[in-house]
Amino acid sequence: MKKKITISKSSASIKYLIANDDRFLILFNLVGEITYRLDNDYYGFIIKTIIGQMLSNKVADILIERLVKLCPSGKINIESIKKISFNRLLTIGISRSKAQCIIDFTNYYSTNKYNKRKFSRLSDNEIIKEITMIKGLGNWSAKMFLLFVLGREDIMPYEDSAFLQAFLWYYNMKSIPIKSKIIHLCEKWSPYNSIVARYLYKALDNGFTKKPFVSYKHL
Repeated sequence: MKKKITISKSSASIKYLIANDDRFLILFNLVGEITYRLDNDYYGFIIKTIIGQMLSNKVADILIERLVKLCPSGKINIESIKKISFNRLLTIGISRSKAQCIIDFTNYYSTNKYNKRKFSRLSDNEIIKEITMIKGLGNWSAKMFLLFVLGREDIMPYEDSAFLQAFLWYYNMKSIPIKSKIIHLCEKWSPYNSIVARYLYKALDNGFTKKPFVSYKHL
């Protein structure tokens, strides 16, 4: 069973963020306590990430469901994917490059198991380098893995459009700043960038970003 993780006001990360960023207290009061579970399906997560690149969650879910139906076992696992040809992968509606990426990653995974023991010994940057060795898997894919599978706490997913949307709302910006400015603005959150990211995602999912951030100052 996936371990349940709860972030509350008594968490060390929240205490640190509130002390270092006045805005974060407003965000925390708005979103409240967060509970989540990490995805322990290393292989399946990457395959779903490949499919979901540059797509809305709704479209990605449809394509993933189509892939599941092709799997002999009824679920996405390495044994099933190995039995699906390149041309059959295309029938779910993905591009040729994504189909090839799925095959390449599956072949790589067969000889280089992605497991907890292996990654527990690697730094965030080493894991990013490991994942991005496969053509079609970039920094976005690697950071999603670090966030939602490994639960690393200091990941800044500035490659992710949802994160950027909430980031602009948080800072009342009209357009996405250059990468160096984003990094500079996030420095005060380290070593808990991931925690802020989770709160920004939650604010976006709950529709809080439809109103200006400043309108919540009374909380």
